[in-house]
Amino acid sequence: MRCGPGRKDLVQHQTKPQRLTADTRCYEIGRVVGDGNFAVVRECRRRDSRQSLAMKIVERSKLIGREHMMQNELSLLGSLCHPRIVRLFAHHHTRTHSYLVMELVSGGDLFEAISERGKFTEAEAGLMVSDMSEALNYIHCKSIVHRDLKPENLLVGIRLGDFGLAMVVTEPVFTICGTPTYVAPEILCETGYGVAVDVWALGVILYILLCGFPPFRSRERDQEELFQLIKQGHLHFLSPYWDPISEGKKHRNVIYRMLA
Repeated sequence: MRCGPGRKDLVQHQTKPQRLTADTRCYEIGRVVGDGNFAVVRECRRRDSRQSLAMKIVERSKLIGREHMMQNELSLLGSLCHPRIVRLFAHHHTRTHSYLVMELVSGGDLFEAISERGKFTEAEAGLMVSDMSEALNYIHCKSIVHRDLKPENLLVGIRLGDFGLAMVVTEPVFTICGTPTYVAPEILCETGYGVAVDVWALGVILYILLCGFPPFRSRERDQEELFQLIKQGHLHFLSPYWDPISEGKKHRNVIYRMLA
């Protein structure tokens, strides 16, 4: 694996931004552009420079027992600088809320795009996976595993975000975490894992982008059955869904390697 960025614009992206504050009094806070279990993301604008940014507002009461997720996101995301990873510029905390000032990425997340489109062309899917691979290569070369790679955490653009479950890995990890559809078998088998679990998740995403549904799924939406299917790892490229894909064999080989 070649470490480092794959694009010339990384030089510009790595230029340190002007010093920002996360004090909410310095911003005009606008519409909601994203939300999750613990936070809402709003578009905001600096009152002095009129610069458009995103502000992630976290209710601290919802993080009780999960405080490490916030610490992970602040320490890891704040140390990263890559054109395919959302930038964290500043953070501010009160007794009830945490405020993270971040790069504003328009267009929603990849999950929304998949829900609207159903599936993507081979060219579109290939470009998105290439962009995601650049981000993963960058963090993996820093021994960081994301552990929750999924369309909801990928902003259309492509930008990788949400580092709440990410960690620096120096030895095999045994903690079970992630999102069921994208979780790798070595996580479920508790045999110890590393950065390769992100590659597995990317393979699942590529499969979904090309045909519109995941490679492993339970007809009864039974999680235990889903986990068993993932551990067995039997891949199927079903007709007629894969018939229109002109380079089906090429993409199947890529997916096989990623889900090996």
